[in-house]
Amino acid sequence: MKQFTLAEKNKVLETPFIYIHRKLNILLNIGKLLMECGADTERITSEMLKAATFMGIPHEYLNIHITYTTIMVNLFHEEQSITVFRKTPVHVPNMAMINAVAKLTWRAFHRHYSLTTYERQIGNLEKAVAVYPNWLKGIACAFGSAGLAYLFSGDLITLFVTILCSLCGYFTRCISLRFGVNEYLGIALGAFTAMIVAYGFYSYIELGSLLYVLVCCTLFLVPGVPLINSVIDTINNHILAGATRAIRTLLIVGSMTLGMAMALYFSPIPAFSFIDIRPHVFSIQHFIGPFLAATSFAVLFNAPPRLLFYIGLGGVLSVTIRNLLFVEYGFSIPGSTFIGAAVMSIIFVKLSSLLRTSGPVLIVPSAIALMPGILLYRFVFDLLHISSLDVSGLLYMAQNGTSGVLSIIAIAVGVAIPDVVAQKYLKQHRLRRINELLATRHQDD
Repeated sequence: MKQFTLAEKNKVLETPFIYIHRKLNILLNIGKLLMECGADTERITSEMLKAATFMGIPHEYLNIHITYTTIMVNLFHEEQSITVFRKTPVHVPNMAMINAVAKLTWRAFHRHYSLTTYERQIGNLEKAVAVYPNWLKGIACAFGSAGLAYLFSGDLITLFVTILCSLCGYFTRCISLRFGVNEYLGIALGAFTAMIVAYGFYSYIELGSLLYVLVCCTLFLVPGVPLINSVIDTINNHILAGATRAIRTLLIVGSMTLGMAMALYFSPIPAFSFIDIRPHVFSIQHFIGPFLAATSFAVLFNAPPRLLFYIGLGGVLSVTIRNLLFVEYGFSIPGSTFIGAAVMSIIFVKLSSLLRTSGPVLIVPSAIALMPGILLYRFVFDLLHISSLDVSGLLYMAQNGTSGVLSIIAIAVGVAIPDVVAQKYLKQHRLRRINELLATRHQDD
């Protein structure tokens, strides 16, 4: 195998059209990994441009088009034009992968990787990044839903019953997917199983707080990451990607709600949107519940184990700020939610550099403790029972829908607030760091 000199390696990385197809293939691999692992479109574009800079491709030569299922890159210069694309059919949140891609490119700058080394490292990421086993994710889903049930009810029996119901729902969904059942039907079956088990406990145990099991046992199915990313993409003018994520979110929430409605079809319980989940007083459950929910759902999103404690603290911080503003100062739920998410995201953007990780790896799982989809699925549930609702029920349904949509927007904008407010500064800081590292590329020539 031919050994290249350092000067030859640098020439490959500084001349745009040398090995251009390999370079474009690397860009597509990076975009595919990030899209399938739950990164927002702005971050995907930023990471692809950073990799292009490393490989010597000027940004003005590139046209990057990203949709939810396709990554497309066009290289245009004078009379040359090359267009390549890659499909992204699988979407499973993986915070560790998002973190690994970002760190790998920075490491390539620091250690002056050759194109071959960088290409090989990118190709090995799927095998190199550890993933939690399925059984552990199931347990995490159960504890995450139970943490929210405990947050609302403050009852330990409710917590343990929610764990059991969520486990049944999660593994029903996994088994259905293993047998090749349609994804949305699998979600409906998981919600049906969790709800039918929850209703069984509610029917045979005389305890009013078990109503919160019905509310929370299916929350692990709420698509928090695409829900937040749909709003972030929209406010960053990635309208097509944002709209597609939003449609997928509605399909998941609709499937989940349909499964729940089927389980309660013969139930004497009225639409449980009347169950109050708003905070009224502070207690220890308002710290335990969010910590348990944020940490557990972070496992579902495959966040690195060393960051789980900090993510739990982020969940506690955002929920505590929201509850404090709502209970003590009379803020609305969307307004207090926005402030809680914004404060948490600003703190974690600064903390991320100290913890040597990407900001979204800390911020997004922490924001899930704010329950971005619970009011939305309760609104859809009421829509399925609209014929049996009276005037007060219709008003409450509209209130749930309005508050749900505004809360989702509040969480997403709060999560994105560091980039929105300091976007120019952050880009300049990133560019300055890249230029400093590029300046060292020839120091050993």
